[in-house]
Amino acid sequence: MVIQLFLNDSEYKGKPYKYMFHVKKMSVEDFAFAVHLSDTMNWNLVEEDFAFAMKLEPDGCFVLLYDSEEIGMATTISFGQVGWLGNVIVSESHRGRGGGSRLVEHSIKYLKNKGVKTIGLYGYLERIPFYKTHNFVYDSEFIVLKGEGFSAPTKAYLKEAEKEDIPEIVDFDRLCFGASRRKLLEPIIHDTDNLCYVLREGELMLGFAVAKVYDEAAEIGPLVCRQGCSDGAIDLLKVIFNRLKGFEVSMCIAEKEFVIINTLKRYEFRENFHLARMFHGTPIINDNIYIAESLERG
Repeated sequence: MVIQLFLNDSEYKGKPYKYMFHVKKMSVEDFAFAVHLSDTMNWNLVEEDFAFAMKLEPDGCFVLLYDSEEIGMATTISFGQVGWLGNVIVSESHRGRGGGSRLVEHSIKYLKNKGVKTIGLYGYLERIPFYKTHNFVYDSEFIVLKGEGFSAPTKAYLKEAEKEDIPEIVDFDRLCFGASRRKLLEPIIHDTDNLCYVLREGELMLGFAVAKVYDEAAEIGPLVCRQGCSDGAIDLLKVIFNRLKGFEVSMCIAEKEFVIINTLKRYEFRENFHLARMFHGTPIINDNIYIAESLERG
């Protein structure tokens, strides 16, 4: 259903541009537009990415229109009391006129109506002032790193995850993230193209890492480890890199994990860009080693 900011033509005649924006729920027919718009930002998204977003949150993906012209989009996902906002973009020719604010406000309202108390996002550093106007508060900085998979020795206690490990992985992740991401993690781990490894000390889980694998590229995340397990986190990364030799690999890692970042730089990983993690509502207190699942889902 389209939610409009006006009732009829006479109501917005002579009023500011922003009164002519409206938001609708994304449909399959909008995927080509969404890919085209994301291409203007070099996000390398494909229609399957938006199909997955809609499968996870059927009513939470939106398109911004100016009259009948599609000019923007946003995606959301809810995990109980925690939600995430991503893929917020307005076409360049329509920026600076209130459309982005309309889109963000609509997304926040949707998530709050779902019972979400905390909304997170990763935003470009220059967009911090914009999100602050919508009551998002800066939390910490993350770095997107890119490099190639490589061969490296790893510890024997690393185990490739199996189906029976998923409930424990979900519970471990919840302790870090603040909410259960079962609906996201299960399909990712079940996908046989992807990789997932678990780090243990005896029966105690110390961490896990996931990689989403595409044709000749991969995205690592989430990686979650107990604080103080930097060596274990590096081993988790290495065992995945061994499987992805020659693949272009990217990840979004907390800037505070300088031990891991410096190790990756020695393997010729490079900083691509920096992001701000921001929260609307109560922030997630994260004392774990953390690599994001994705920019659009936390």
